[in-house]
Order: sequence, then C-alpha cells, then structure tokens
Amino acid sequence: MTDDGASIDQVLFKTLRYDEVLGAVAISREGLVVGRAGIGTDDAEVVGALGASLVGAAERTARRLGAGMAHDVNLNTADGMIHVQSGGDFAVVLFTERCDPLAIGALCESTVSEISGLLTDV
Repeated sequence: MTDDGASIDQVLFKTLRYDEVLGAVAISREGLVVGRAGIGTDDAEVVGALGASLVGAAERTARRLGAGMAHDVNLNTADGMIHVQSGGDFAVVLFTERCDPLAIGALCESTVSEISGLLTDV
C-alpha cells in the first residue's frame, strides 16, 4: 500500500469509469488473482487461468519467432473484447465492449504502470 491508501482493487475500479469496460482483473504470472473489479470471485479465478495462459503463450511464441517481447494480447469475442497487458510479474486483464483497441491499450498500460508503482512501494 502507498501512503494514500491505494490498493490494486482501487486501481482496477478506476477502469470501470469508462462505459466500455465491463470488468478488470490483476493476476500473478502463475494466474493467481491479486485484484479485481466488476467481476465475481469465481469468475476472477477463471480469468486468472486464461490470462496466465495467454501471456505465457504469447511471450514464448514471440521469443521463439524472434519477434521481441510480447506485452499485450487483444482478443475479439462475439460481444466484446478481452485485453491482456503484461506487467512483468503480473498482468492486467480487461473485459470490454467493442471499442478502440488503441484507447484500451493505453488504459491497460496506465493501469499496469500504476499497479507496478504499488508493488514496488511494498
């Protein structure tokens, strides 16, 4: 925690101020849930497994193909989008309606940066 009392959950709740964002989860590299907003506990556990799998597969594949370090994955679904942004030791997963992937990418990046700040202050 920082001096202002911010927590990972509070950082994730700020993403919900955007109408397109349906929910957010922060996970460890192993898929353990470290924070959530707008998503129930059971669903967050499933998101943890999905996020860890996506980040791991993207990083391994990019490295193997010489494409550099992968740090985000975007998936289009029938009704929306799933955005996964790696923060090194953790990742942020955002569920959104269909929207501008660049804008959501920027939101993911700032969320990862803010959570990184919280984790380095510990």
